[in-house]
Amino acid sequence: MVARRRDPRQARFLTVASLRWVIRHRAWTPWYLVRYWRFLVFKVRNPHVVTEGFVFLGRRVELSARRGYGRLIVGRWVHIGHGTALRAHEGTLRIGDKCVFGVDSTINCYLDVEFGAASIVADWVYVCDFDHVFADIHVPIKDQGIVKSPVRIGPDVWLGTKVTVLRGVTIGRGCVVGANAVVTSDLPAYSVAAGAPARVLRDRVADFAAGAARRVALADIARKTAAAARPDGRPAGAGAGAGAGAGQP
Repeated sequence: MVARRRDPRQARFLTVASLRWVIRHRAWTPWYLVRYWRFLVFKVRNPHVVTEGFVFLGRRVELSARRGYGRLIVGRWVHIGHGTALRAHEGTLRIGDKCVFGVDSTINCYLDVEFGAASIVADWVYVCDFDHVFADIHVPIKDQGIVKSPVRIGPDVWLGTKVTVLRGVTIGRGCVVGANAVVTSDLPAYSVAAGAPARVLRDRVADFAAGAARRVALADIARKTAAAARPDGRPAGAGAGAGAGAGQP
C-alpha cells in the first residue's frame, strides 16, 4: 500500500510560530476557541481541501471539493461568514490570503475561479464560472450540459451586497462593485461599477489624482493651525533652525 503524499501547500498549525502568535495576540478568548474547534473539525473531515494557513469559519460554512475532480485552495487568514458555501465541483477554486466573505454567499466552480488577496465579498454574493445550455427545446435544460469560462477577481476587490458575477469575467485589481450589480463583462483595474449589467461609473485612479490638490491644501491648513497653537507662532522645528543660524558668523 502506497502512502498518500501530503500536499506541500497544506499548512502545519501546531508549530512554535503559531503558539507565539496566539500568545502575542492573546488569542485564547471564547471567540477564538470556537473558531479553532470549527477549523479542527473541518480539517479532520476534509483533509483534501488545501488550507495554506488558519481560516476563520462561521456557522454552517460549506467548503467542498469533489474528490478526483475539484480542488479548493484557501489562503492564510481568510474569514468566511455564516452560511457561505465555496464549492469546487470540478476545476480549481483559489481564495487568496486575507480575503473576507460575508454571510450566505455562494461560489460555484466547474473550471477555474480565483479571488486575489485581501478581497472583500459582502453578504448574499453569487459567483459562478458556468452556464447551463438551453438551445434545444426538446431536451430538458438539466440534460443539455454546461459551458464554462474562468473567473478572475482581485486582488483588493470589494463586491457589494447581492452582487452576481457570471462566467468569463475578469474584475481588475482594486475594483468596487455596487450592491445588486450583475457583472457580465470585464472591469478594468480600480474602477467603480454598478447596475445590471454592471457599467463603469468612476475611475478610482482619476479620483485619487483629482483629490491631490485638496489633500495638499488640507495638509497646509493643518500645518498652519499647528503653528498658530505654538507660543512663538512658528511651525514646529523652526525655532531650532533659527537658533542654529543665529550662532553662526
